[in-house]
Amino acid sequence: MSISDESFQKAQDHEMANWVKDTSNVSRLLYELVEHSEIAGPLDRYVKTPVVRSLEVGVGCFGLGFLAAHFAHKAGRIDGIDPLPRLDINLPDADLQRYVDAIRGRVHYQSCIGERMPFDDATFDLVACINVVDHAQSPESILKEIQRVLKPGGIFAFSVSTLSFAGEKKWHFNRWRKPNEWLFVAHPHTYQWTRADAMIRSFFPNVLWNDQPSTFKQWAGKGRMSYWIVQK
Repeated sequence: MSISDESFQKAQDHEMANWVKDTSNVSRLLYELVEHSEIAGPLDRYVKTPVVRSLEVGVGCFGLGFLAAHFAHKAGRIDGIDPLPRLDINLPDADLQRYVDAIRGRVHYQSCIGERMPFDDATFDLVACINVVDHAQSPESILKEIQRVLKPGGIFAFSVSTLSFAGEKKWHFNRWRKPNEWLFVAHPHTYQWTRADAMIRSFFPNVLWNDQPSTFKQWAGKGRMSYWIVQK
């Protein structure tokens, strides 16, 4: 499902405002550095040797992402794309600034949308798309592009925020009440786990690993970040 150009631009404006205010915020940078690291261990089991080229779709305009921060030992050259331009980071902690600069230096950053990537077919050995598609204009188009640029046999690490059945009903009710609130504008798509799983399998049937929640959590649990590792 796609959203309109106008809705996507509004979502990106809200996203940019959220990033810009924290370019000197040590707590925010530390959070970004550790967020989503839980998939690094499982991914390490399936990417057994270092690869030549990697891509992170939706690397974030801090230019950090997941691969450069947590998987540089196997990721090879890392290309990172994001619809937003990369922001300058200016931290009061000199040691943290150097660490952040080193991670950012691993990423070849390009500002573009995941629905239309400037790469040839079968370019990458490894692709990551972590916490992105619920912010996007067309999630399915992004997955189709990832399928195109990933080499046969390549590995794809994917995550998206998932809601329980009850949680999604609550989300849509709150979005109806407060349609202009940042959380709802910046997240135009919602997923229950089964719907996200069906979407990823429609493009990548060979699922190597996922962290499927229990039936109870799918019906009434809290929202969570859900992960998949697949092979083309």
